[in-house]
Amino acid sequence: MRTFGYGLGIALLLAGAAIGVAELFTILQGAPSTLSLGAIWFRIHANSLVGFQALIENGLSPALWPPLQFLLTIPSWLLLVPLGLLLLVLCRPRSAGR
Repeated sequence: MRTFGYGLGIALLLAGAAIGVAELFTILQGAPSTLSLGAIWFRIHANSLVGFQALIENGLSPALWPPLQFLLTIPSWLLLVPLGLLLLVLCRPRSAGR
C-alpha cells in the first residue's frame, strides 16, 4: 500500500506540474482562463458532473455541495501538487536502516 501511495503521489505531482505549466502558457498568451478540476471534468464529460452534483445534493446533503464546488473551481495545480507532496512524504519508502 505504501508503494501505491508513493506512486500515486508522484503521478499527482507530475499532473499538477503539467497543468501548472499549461496554465502558465495560457496566461502568457493573454487568455484569462484557469484550469480548474471542475472545468477539466466539464470538458471531459459534462453530464457526469451534473449527475455528481445531483448525487451530492439529493443523496447526501445539499450543504456538502458548496465546499465541493469551491474545490472544483480553484486551479487544479493548487490541489494536485500539495496532495502529491503529502502522499510522497507519508508513503516514502522505508530506509534499510529502520
